Amino acid sequence: MSKYAFLVFHRDYEAVLHQLRELGVLHIQERRDTREVEELQQIQQERGEVKILLRQLRPFAEGQDPELHPRLRQRAEGQELVRELHGLLELRGQKQQELAALRAEAGEVALWGDFSPERLEQLDTAGYQLEFYSMPLARYTEDFEAGHDVLPIAEQAGRKYFVLLRRAGDAAPLAEADRLARPARSVAQVEELIAQRREELETLERSITIETPSHLAELEQYDRLLENELSFGKAQLQAERLADERLYLLEGFVPTEQAAAFEQELAKTGCYFKQIDFDPATERVPIQLKNNSFARSFEFITQLFSLPNYGEIDQTVLIAPFFMLFFGMCFGDAGYGLILLLASTFFRLRNKGGDNSLLSLGQWLGGGAFVVGLVLGSIFGMELPWARDKDYLFNQDNMMVIAVVIGLIQVFFGKLVGAYKTSRQQGWRYALSGYAWVLLLIGLGLIYLLPKLEIALPLWLQYGLYGIVGLSVLVAFLYNSPGKNPLINVGSGLWTSYNNASGLLGDALSYIRLFAIGLTGSILGSVFNQLAMSCIPSGADASIGGIVIGWVMALFILAFGHTINFGIALIGAFVHPLRLTFVEYYKNSEFEGGGRPYAPLKRK
Repeated sequence: MSKYAFLVFHRDYEAVLHQLRELGVLHIQERRDTREVEELQQIQQERGEVKILLRQLRPFAEGQDPELHPRLRQRAEGQELVRELHGLLELRGQKQQELAALRAEAGEVALWGDFSPERLEQLDTAGYQLEFYSMPLARYTEDFEAGHDVLPIAEQAGRKYFVLLRRAGDAAPLAEADRLARPARSVAQVEELIAQRREELETLERSITIETPSHLAELEQYDRLLENELSFGKAQLQAERLADERLYLLEGFVPTEQAAAFEQELAKTGCYFKQIDFDPATERVPIQLKNNSFARSFEFITQLFSLPNYGEIDQTVLIAPFFMLFFGMCFGDAGYGLILLLASTFFRLRNKGGDNSLLSLGQWLGGGAFVVGLVLGSIFGMELPWARDKDYLFNQDNMMVIAVVIGLIQVFFGKLVGAYKTSRQQGWRYALSGYAWVLLLIGLGLIYLLPKLEIALPLWLQYGLYGIVGLSVLVAFLYNSPGKNPLINVGSGLWTSYNNASGLLGDALSYIRLFAIGLTGSILGSVFNQLAMSCIPSGADASIGGIVIGWVMALFILAFGHTINFGIALIGAFVHPLRLTFVEYYKNSEFEGGGRPYAPLKRK
């Protein structure tokens, strides 16, 4: 990044900001917190309302072509559109509530049959009252019915519903029963109202559906308009006021490869600017990740934790192969990986021109899981022939050890990355102990393991290995802090050796989860397969009808079981590699993070 300073007369400040926004490459250095500015908070609130409306309206637009030329041009038009859409959606909600209330009323009135409210009013005029009651079935006996001269109407949910006709003014004789409110409308009247409200709701929803494509386009344009106003408003607050606020000092960053073109364009405007030096150790320099198409798909993983700071290297391309391998091992099934690959490809083809970063990630992870699943010998819970071979390297008996070995490889790789990072930040002398510890640990491991594996090395190679280990010990214990007292170096080496011994064991054991989670998914898939096949009758006594029913049940179990297993495997295969990356690997590679994303002032 290159840093620039701009000195602007206060009356020209807004015009300069417009020019900088048109260039669209300057990341303005923030000096003030804009969260307490009321006007900007209002814009944020409006954007929140727009996003809610977009989420509510998108279901109405399914299967329709989007509006290509939205008509909205000003913020006031957007505010009016939001009010109009809120009104339509609130009216729809009211219609839905009225319809739900009428349906509930229909269920209550249906208990009493198709009666006439007019007849009830005639009884009232004649001096009689027809009262409606309910009571538990256990208490409604023949003696009760005969003694009170009631008429049973219906039974529901363990209660008896009945009516009683009595003269107006007589005392209510049924204290042991629950008196109910007399229905105001008959079943026919309620059904007629339901049909009317349903038709009104359908008409309203058809109207909303017809206008939704244009409304969505206008809302998205309104959101961009608000975003532009918000970014411009934030930029206006970031200048330092000088000379009684007559001069404004603005600072910002531009990617170095774009700096020359940026300066040429600024020279045409007459704006006073100067490129200045900056200290990455004290300033939060914005970060712009630059990766190839493969690693770019995994930038989402990097951003979940934190961007690297300006003094670090971007480790996205370093963690991507490991993450894809870990995902495949946790998925543990080639069939599930193929489903993820095909689904991601399908939706990516449908989403041409949109943001496909997550779908691209899904393609890589699905493809990797498919290949790893074939290597492990499992497809849709079925064991492939080569996985049954006891001499096969990647059979289940060896996978726990292989998972630990892969973990050690990533841990040692992380330590090498950490040493390289130290050499870039502090100098090669300070990185020697980091490299020495990696060589020491690998050398000791070879010295211990090679005899166990009955591998004999030439004598000169053995002496060379011992020499590397001895030299690594000297560097790790006597030169881990260049320029300090040797005794301090020895103490630091002893403390580092304790941390490496305890940390390395815990880190390596953490990678066993790769084996355990993959094995669990494979076993669950196999169990569902066995359950499904057990439903299909076999033998001479099996009837055609039984076989058909058995296959129907088997297909249901396969679809339901593998869907559940796929969902569980997808979650586990994503979460646990994240944990291994962000805890074990980042710790050993001495990742610091804290980078701020590069966000230039530009019109969207």
